[in-house]
Parts: sequence; C-alpha cells; structure tokens
Amino acid sequence: MKELGKRILTAAIGIPLAIFLFLQGGIFFAVGILIIIGFGLHEFYSMAENKGHHPMKWASITVSLIVGIVFFYSLTHTLDYKLEKLVFTFLAPTLVGTFLITLALYKNGISAITDISISIGGIIYVAFPLMCLIAIREFNHLSSSEIDWGYFILTLFIAIWLCDSAAYFIGRVIGKHKLFPRHSPKKSWEGAISGFVFGAIGFVGLTVWLNPSFGLANSIIVGSIITIFCQLGDLIESHFKRDAEVKDSSNFFPGHGGFLDRFDGVIYISPIVLFILLITV
Repeated sequence: MKELGKRILTAAIGIPLAIFLFLQGGIFFAVGILIIIGFGLHEFYSMAENKGHHPMKWASITVSLIVGIVFFYSLTHTLDYKLEKLVFTFLAPTLVGTFLITLALYKNGISAITDISISIGGIIYVAFPLMCLIAIREFNHLSSSEIDWGYFILTLFIAIWLCDSAAYFIGRVIGKHKLFPRHSPKKSWEGAISGFVFGAIGFVGLTVWLNPSFGLANSIIVGSIITIFCQLGDLIESHFKRDAEVKDSSNFFPGHGGFLDRFDGVIYISPIVLFILLITV
C-alpha cells in the first residue's frame, strides 16, 4: 500500500476513536493519554538506546503512569485533600527519585549522569506535558467558565491536524525554501506558513462556533501559539530522530510513524496552553 493510502487508512480508524475520547473525557480520556505517555516514553528511551545509552526505561514508564493516575484522581477531586497534598509535595518526587537512583546504583554498565538524565528527561519531555493535556480536558474542575472542554480539546487537535496536513501537502507541492534542512530536510517555509494559516484559522473558526464564550481575542492568541509551537515540537522531535539515526520513532501507526511522531506537537504546546488558560480563564 502506498504511503498516502496508509496515512488515510490510519486516520480513518484513529480519528473517530480520538473524537470519542475528546468528547467523553473523564477516565476514558485519561486512560488514552496514559497509553500515549507509556508508548511515547518507550519510543523516546528506545531512541536513546539506539545511541548506546541505558536509561531506566521500564522504571520511568511505571513511575510516570502511577503519577499520572494519581494526578487524574486528584484533579477530579476523587482523592482526599490530605492525600493530594502528600502525593504532590512529597510522594511523587520521592517515588521518581528513588526508582531512578536505586536502579542506577544496582544496574551494571550504566553511566549515572547520562542515563539518569535521559530517564528524567523523558519524563519531563513526554509525561508531564501530556498530563497537562489531562488538566486541560478536566479544566471544569479548575474554572467555573461556560467553556465546553471536550470541544476545546477537539478544536485544539483539529487545529494541529490542519497545521500538519497543510504543511505536509502544500509543502510537497510548492515548497522550495528549506526551513531547517539540518534537522528536517523535507520541511519548507512555504509548508510552515501554510500550516500556520490553516491551523490558526481552523482553531479560531471552530472556537467561535463551538465555544463562543472563550472570546475572539483569546482564540486568535491561542490559535497562533498552537500553530507556531506545534511545528517547533515537530522540529525538535525530528532532531531527536536524526540524532538517533531513525526515520520514525516507531512503526505503530502505518504511514504516520510512532506515538512521538503523531503527538510531538501536542507534547510541546500542552503546557503552554494550560498556562494561558490558568491566567486568562
């Protein structure tokens, strides 16, 4: 099957499932994000292993998923308040540090500084930003606004898909000026600008339609930030892949690559969007 056919088939299966999770929210959405965290961390650490490093892969994934589960239940106020404080002021960082340092001490052939840094770096790069996405979906627990956060997440992802698709297809047709050839030789300025335009317009239009209380000014600001920084996230992940000498982070999604390939933009923008929401909504 040709590359385009694989991309279309994967999208036809994945998009309806994604929309269901966006709109359903709650534990369904959280579990979906935790699955992405687990596979994304696995891909990140596998790329590091391809470079000859030895990160504490399974320990880091396990710790991240435990913290993610506790984070969701704390965010939705289904945990006792005192337990929440215990987890986030003491237990979570202690758990992360103990797992990684203990394994580093007992694992042979490890470079303590490099491999522990990679292990922690994977958690910071993949796990924590995606947990911000859970916080955005459950923002009704943080704010009393009239915004439908299921539609907000849907709009955010559609903007990213529009940005990626426009950058890919228009860049292939008219792209002549290379964006960052050292990191991603196929990306062009024409594609990047097209991605920005289509993604930003898509976000603003859908937000005005589905969440008018969010405001036009906020829509323009967030839409612009999304379409700029999701492309930066793509470039950063491309740099990681080039350094690890791999074409894709994995082959999990036929025609689309791996979890990091599909969610690199979301990883980069989620903390930024959450910060904007915390100060504006």
